[in-house]
Amino acid sequence: MSDSNGGIYKSQENHRTEVATSVLNSLLSAAGFDAGDLQIALEAIKAAKEQIGTSNDDEYRFYLDKTLVYEDRDAFIYQRATSKNKIWYLRMYDGRKSKPVVKSLKTSDKIQALATARVMYIDIKGKIDRGERLKSITIPELIKMWDEKLANTISDIPKTGITTEHYRMKKYFLNNYLEFATERGLTKTPIDKIENHRTRDFGEWLFRRPRRGGKEKRKSEELINNNIAEIKRMYDKMAIYDKWMNADNMPQFEKLKQQADETYKRDIMDEAEYERFWRYMENKYCRDKSVSEEERELRKIFKEFILIMANCGNRPKELLGLKYKEISSNPKWDKETADTHIMMKIRKENSKTGRGRICVSPVKVRIDRIIASYKKLGIKHEPEDYLFLNPKSKTRGMYCRQNMYQRLRRVLRESGLEEEFRSRGESISLYSFRHQYACWRLRYGDVPIYLLAKQMGTSVQKIETTYGHIEVEQQVEKITKAQGIIKQTGFVLEKPEVFEDE
Repeated sequence: MSDSNGGIYKSQENHRTEVATSVLNSLLSAAGFDAGDLQIALEAIKAAKEQIGTSNDDEYRFYLDKTLVYEDRDAFIYQRATSKNKIWYLRMYDGRKSKPVVKSLKTSDKIQALATARVMYIDIKGKIDRGERLKSITIPELIKMWDEKLANTISDIPKTGITTEHYRMKKYFLNNYLEFATERGLTKTPIDKIENHRTRDFGEWLFRRPRRGGKEKRKSEELINNNIAEIKRMYDKMAIYDKWMNADNMPQFEKLKQQADETYKRDIMDEAEYERFWRYMENKYCRDKSVSEEERELRKIFKEFILIMANCGNRPKELLGLKYKEISSNPKWDKETADTHIMMKIRKENSKTGRGRICVSPVKVRIDRIIASYKKLGIKHEPEDYLFLNPKSKTRGMYCRQNMYQRLRRVLRESGLEEEFRSRGESISLYSFRHQYACWRLRYGDVPIYLLAKQMGTSVQKIETTYGHIEVEQQVEKITKAQGIIKQTGFVLEKPEVFEDE
C-alpha cells in the first residue's frame, strides 16, 4: 500500500516537473533563449552569491576587536585592520538612508572609546529617529549660510526679495549676534548642543553694549527687538527647517519691553529750520565759487531732488527711479495749473508696495531746472532715461540713495543744522522729507487722509496711526466747540467746582 502510494506521489511530482519544465521552455523560447542559456544564468547567479559571501568575510576581517555598543548588532566599535594608530571607530546603521554611519572616536583606549560611543550612539540614533542631519554646524557656520541666502534674495523689484539697504540691516543684525556668541564662548559648540537659555539675554546685552562712535542718543528697543526677531527667523527658517537641529533646541530670547508708539519715527524740520535749510542750499551751497562749474550744477540737481521730495512725498527710491517719460501734464488742466504742476507715474516695479500710482505736485519749475542743469553737463534726457541719472554712469544709470544721502549730510553739517539736531538727539535723513510732506499736508494743507494715502502710496490706516495726532490738532475748534460752558446746567468744564471740604 505504501509502495503504491509512493509511486503515485512520485508520478504526480514527475508530472508537475514536466509541466513546469514545459512552461519554462515555452517562456525561454518566447524570449529567444534555450535551456543551455538558463543553465549558464543559474551558474552565474551561484558564482555571484559565492563572491558576495567572500566579500562579506573580507569586510568583517577589516573590523578588528568588534564590540557591541549596546545589545544592537548594527552598532559596534572597532579598530581598522589597516590603521597604524589603532584609533577606535563607531559604526551603526541608518535605516532612513539605508547606509552605515561611521564616526571616529578619536582615542586608542577601548574603555574610553566604548564610553564615548554609547553617548554618541544615543545622540545619533535620536537624530536619525527625528529625521535630523547627522552633521553638526556652529553659530558662525549658520550665520554664514543665512547671510548667503539673504544675499541671493536681493532684488530691486518690490515683493520679490529684499532691497540692498534691507540686506545691510540684516547683516548688521547677524554681526551683532556673532559678536554676542563670541563673547559668550558659543562659537565652537554645535548649535544643537547649546543650552537654549544661554542666549536668553541677547537683547539686554545689545542694550548695554557701548555705542560705537561715542553717540549718546538713546538706544532703540524697537531696533533691538527687530534684531532678535531676525535671529529667531534664522533659526526657524534654516536651522530647524533644514534639519540642522530640533525645534526643542530652539534658543530662547527675551525681547525688551517697549511702549507701543505708532507716531512718525523720523525727525523732521520745523518751518524755520526748513527755510534756513533751503536758503543755505540756494545762496551758499549752489553758488560756491570754490568748486567747479560742473560741481555747482550737480549741487543744483541735488537741491531740486530734496525740494521735490519735500513737496511730493515720494520715497527716495521712487523719485530716483523716476524716468523722464513718466513725467507729464494733464490735458484737462487749465493753463495756470499746467504751467506749475506735473504728474509723475510711479510704476509698480519702482514702488515699495508693488502697486503703481500717479502723483501730482506743483514742481514743474524744479523739473525744468533739473533738465537745464543736465544740459549744461552735456546730457540730454531720452524718454527711457532716469530723471536723476548719474553723469558718471557709463550705462546712464540712476543715482543711488547713498549719493544723495552723503550730500545731505554735508549740507546739514555746513549749515549748522546738524549740530542743532544732534543736541536734541535727533537726526535728519532723506526719508525725513517724506514724513515732513505728510505732516505739513495734514497740518497746513487740510488734505483728506484718503487722498494723501493715494498720493504717497500707503494705506489710510498707516496715515491715521502715524500722523493721526496732527488731524486732532487741526480740528481743535470742532473738538472744543461749546466746551467752555454748557448753558443748560451752567457747569463750567474748565473750572470744576471746589467744595468747602477741599
